[in-house]
Amino acid sequence: MSLAATDSLAILALGARADACATARDADGYAELFTEDAVMDGDQGVVRGREALRAAVARVWATEPPGTLHLTLNAVIDDTGPDPAINSLLLLVSPGASTSSIGAADIHQVVSRTPGGWRIRLRTIKLMARA
Repeated sequence: MSLAATDSLAILALGARADACATARDADGYAELFTEDAVMDGDQGVVRGREALRAAVARVWATEPPGTLHLTLNAVIDDTGPDPAINSLLLLVSPGASTSSIGAADIHQVVSRTPGGWRIRLRTIKLMARA
């Protein structure tokens, strides 16, 4: 699949918006970025569908320090398959006088074009081990 520049920008923005919603603790906004039948999987388990996703992220975010930033880094689109995918790095940062990294993960997201625009169909989160 070869993507038009406008589609590439929309897909990259979609990935960044997901992490912006996580920073804002906006579970409703986050869930709306996904297809109705979306799957999120990884080290924290598997959830299917927007409602389960909404509840799962709210639980995960509640365990993070207040004000944690979710930063999308090095996002690259892979358009070699039937559906485009975004591969990126997620860096969790605790801001303050001595800003510190509290975690990182590899993120793989498969996206689909819907009548409402591009949406995430699959989000796989693999936490990176601390050295």
